[in-house]
Amino acid sequence: MLPRVTDGAGARQRQSSHLARAATLAAAITIISGLHYLTDPQHAVWHLVYQRLYYVPVIVGAYWYGIRGGLLTALVTSVAYVPHIHMAWSGNPAYSMSQYTEIVMFHVAGLLVGLLASQQRRLTGRYQRAAESLEKASVELRESHGQLVRADRLSALGEIAAGLAHELRNPLASVKGALEIVASRVKPGTPESEFSEVGQKELARLDALLTEFLTYARPHAPELRNADLDDVMDHVAALLGPEAERAGVAIEIEREQAICEALVDPEQIQQVFFNVMLNGIQASLAGARVHVRRYHTSDGVVVEVADEGPGIPSEHLSRIFDPFFTTKEKGTGLGLAISARIVAAHGGDISARRGSDRGTCVRIRLPLSPPGGGTAAGDAVRTRA
Repeated sequence: MLPRVTDGAGARQRQSSHLARAATLAAAITIISGLHYLTDPQHAVWHLVYQRLYYVPVIVGAYWYGIRGGLLTALVTSVAYVPHIHMAWSGNPAYSMSQYTEIVMFHVAGLLVGLLASQQRRLTGRYQRAAESLEKASVELRESHGQLVRADRLSALGEIAAGLAHELRNPLASVKGALEIVASRVKPGTPESEFSEVGQKELARLDALLTEFLTYARPHAPELRNADLDDVMDHVAALLGPEAERAGVAIEIEREQAICEALVDPEQIQQVFFNVMLNGIQASLAGARVHVRRYHTSDGVVVEVADEGPGIPSEHLSRIFDPFFTTKEKGTGLGLAISARIVAAHGGDISARRGSDRGTCVRIRLPLSPPGGGTAAGDAVRTRA
């Protein structure tokens, strides 16, 4: 609605401006003609001045409206001036002829100024379009440079994380084994038993964190095959059912009737859906819902996951797929980064936006399986959170 209102207001403003200009030209021609008719023909010098004044509205009309405006203003001026020539100078054929010649010059002036004004507008338009294209290219170049720098930093960060995770796993395994031995020798209900249980839980959490680091830093290529995305979504919804129930959040799935097969790695896409839907559950308050919608486009299949939480601040939307960036109090910031890598490996992209009323909407688009189950080139896929 807003664009139409804006366009309508702009059209009314332009129409009002055209009417004001036309009224100005008409008033100028009327005033000059009135001076001609009210001045005695004996005052020839004044009539020459008034005659030259006619060029002002002709030139202004040509500048405002181009060739057509210049010729039309000259024509109106001629219609207003010819009766005066006939009434005042019919007895002087030579002078009358010079006046009619002046009328021809009105049209010549309108034509020439109109040509120059039209050419000037064309050149100005070309310059503006060239400037806009240059500015757009400059913005895209800066964005591309920023993406390259970011990709280089993330690659180095991933290698460091992989090295640290690999080195930490061995001592963690030793500590885990030692705690298991301690736990087997202490009596249940004692402080020692409680401490060993806490230690084992923290070790399990660290091990899961290291697994996420390695998954992000050393992803494996997807093993593509035809898979029903609806089955994958239903399986993820079943896995997250207990989590959603504890949070008091409902998972709703909306899908088209058509069978939805895509050329994907089901296990990896399951991880993507799991990460995104889990984020939606954790962001929502009790009584809210996480709405999952699947539909087709001309170049793929789209899965949107929308929650009813407070939403991600606009300044954070461009960073939510960065590794280690998170808005949660407890979180690694790797879930969406891993999801983005998986979707990109499938030939797609991932993007995020705020919901229309509240919450966040994550949009995932994947290439469809080609007819006959052959291979297909990956199309761009976006995910939005």
